[in-house]
Amino acid sequence: MSLMMMKTLADQLAQSSSIKEKIEVLSKVPVVKSFLEENTLLASFLSKALPEHELVIKAVLAAGQGDKLFAQFSESKAASLLEQLSPVEKFYTSIGGIVGYQARMLELLAAKRDAETVSKGPKSIYHSAEGIDISNESLQVRKAIVDGISMLPSLAEIYPLGGAADRLRLYDEKTGLPLPAARLPFLGKTLLEGLVQDLQSREYLHYKLYGRQVTTPVAIMTSEEKNNHRHILDICEEANWFGRRPESFKFFCQPMVPTINREGEWHLQGPMQLLLKPGGHGVIWRLAREEGIFDWFFASGRKKALVRQVNNPVANTDYGVIAFTGIGCAQDKRFGFASCPRQVKASEGINVLIETPSSAGYKYTLTNIEYCDFNKFGIVDQPEKPGSPYSKFSSNTNILFVDLEAILSALSLCPIPGILVNLKKLAYRNQSGQKKEEEVARLESTMQNIADFFEEAFDKPLPPSERHQLKTYLTYNHRRKTISAAKREFTLGSSLLETPEGCFLDILRNNRDLLVDRCHMQVPVVSDPLHFFEKGPSFIFLYHPALGPLYSVVAQKIRGGRLHPESELQLQIGEADIENLDLEGSLLIQAESIMGHTEGQKLIYSERCGRCVLKNVTVRNKGIDHDMPNVYWRNEIARQEVCQIILRGMSEFYAENITLRGDHFIEVPDGERCIAEEVDGQLRLTFEKIEAPSWHWRYQVYPNHSIILTK
Repeated sequence: MSLMMMKTLADQLAQSSSIKEKIEVLSKVPVVKSFLEENTLLASFLSKALPEHELVIKAVLAAGQGDKLFAQFSESKAASLLEQLSPVEKFYTSIGGIVGYQARMLELLAAKRDAETVSKGPKSIYHSAEGIDISNESLQVRKAIVDGISMLPSLAEIYPLGGAADRLRLYDEKTGLPLPAARLPFLGKTLLEGLVQDLQSREYLHYKLYGRQVTTPVAIMTSEEKNNHRHILDICEEANWFGRRPESFKFFCQPMVPTINREGEWHLQGPMQLLLKPGGHGVIWRLAREEGIFDWFFASGRKKALVRQVNNPVANTDYGVIAFTGIGCAQDKRFGFASCPRQVKASEGINVLIETPSSAGYKYTLTNIEYCDFNKFGIVDQPEKPGSPYSKFSSNTNILFVDLEAILSALSLCPIPGILVNLKKLAYRNQSGQKKEEEVARLESTMQNIADFFEEAFDKPLPPSERHQLKTYLTYNHRRKTISAAKREFTLGSSLLETPEGCFLDILRNNRDLLVDRCHMQVPVVSDPLHFFEKGPSFIFLYHPALGPLYSVVAQKIRGGRLHPESELQLQIGEADIENLDLEGSLLIQAESIMGHTEGQKLIYSERCGRCVLKNVTVRNKGIDHDMPNVYWRNEIARQEVCQIILRGMSEFYAENITLRGDHFIEVPDGERCIAEEVDGQLRLTFEKIEAPSWHWRYQVYPNHSIILTK
């Protein structure tokens, strides 16, 4: 069947209103009739099959995959195949089901082969999107930060976690089975735990300012790829749902779709066994509507949502997402992109403002174009100015702000946005059991391209000074504080970009900026990659985001001091008062209760947590053992000596004008305060009972929108 005929058939199927009508259309297709006449076993199976199963099989035949898929037909294998393909037929019904899926794939592959250039319109102009600059803490940015914190109760969060993440090459060390990205152990926790921890740090900040507990509803899109759905549920259960009620999460599973080669043939892993992959995160909106996610959000009083992907651990750095959502909420925007500089030729999508003349005036659309579609839209990837490494177009980071009602309206225009095809090398076992590596394609879609349907019209061209009035928006921030992804495994000789190692070094650079520029500490420069791989990092500073996450808040809790080369400071604590700390070696402070107490298994934000005061304290120990095979980005570190302080429940540690030498393990029980003193050159620890915290930080918003702490 020619591509044109298949597209016509897909249109007929899309317009058919019932399964019966679709079957009637397919039954008349010559390739379907002839195949069933020659394959009596399959015809016999169909005579007793459910209508929805008959539809799927006839759609496969019409898509030209019968010879390959049913060459060794088996009723026992048919059940598994139908279970896989029925969701594909149902989900893609708006484009003609399986036939439409195949037709669209062939059309996009043909366009790639022909290097066809298709623009949105012959007169469309692609402007670099001039965003709201939040890279410096101006008065307007501080207002956006306060808006983001105060309006948190109107926000939901959405995590698309169903991707394949093949390039990470992540495997279970015991079973050897592949694992999804959400399982990646980064800085001592899974990437999914990191997402929830970031959210809770913003909820805790809201509590500290306004005294109210907020529990944000979280919707998570999973898939069956690498047993992704089960793993994500297991992570939540292992973490006791992060101190939240299980009902504060909802999960929905994206369909797995057939993969094809350049010739349009489906890949098999065995007789009647398809090689399936997730169909891209653009399915998220329609699935969320069908699975009741929007209704759940509305019932929870949420009107807007923040969308984050799991493989970008730096997105919560400082105030970036807080100011981003603050602008969206305060200005009642419909859609937003959190953006940053993009290197020329990087494999990243771009944000563009499309201006299109029309009979009524001018139309404007702020949207995303994927890097694999630059030729299609005539995009020239050139520097912002001669000699600059950065593109004239900013990076699409997939940190999105959405108005829920606006998304539902856009869905009526396009249920699956941003459909594209992207050929990628993939290693898999074919139906003969042989390991193969070849180009594999699937019909993908992009969640951010729902923005294509937020077009706005004006009777005259909109000058840059007036583009802020658009109901879609973009914020522009430092790249390192916006995106550093952990997407692929690092291999020697390759770039650190998009690797866990590269992300770890970016976090150290951010944390050094915090300590040096805001806390006024002396800190070594971050190791260059060669030194990092040979000798390890020049220093380590990691902290729980509840300590801030705003740099302006952390800087009021940590003041002055010095980190010596190769020293390590880890603060898993929210309430700290640290002044003039001089650290040579390793200091680990871990509060068991970082943001409050638990009732049952539920986390209650409160002052009943661990807290620590260090004033003019010197720490000297041998610290990290650099001869051991440490995996720093996993926070798997061997130490020769360490000073470790563990705070159980509501407990406190106080030390002033002392030196802590050598190995120390200090554990403070719940309901006690430990005072460390130096007597005749020896450390003395005194424990006393406390009924309530002896101090706490009071957060206040000042008229200039600064957040000031008083003790």
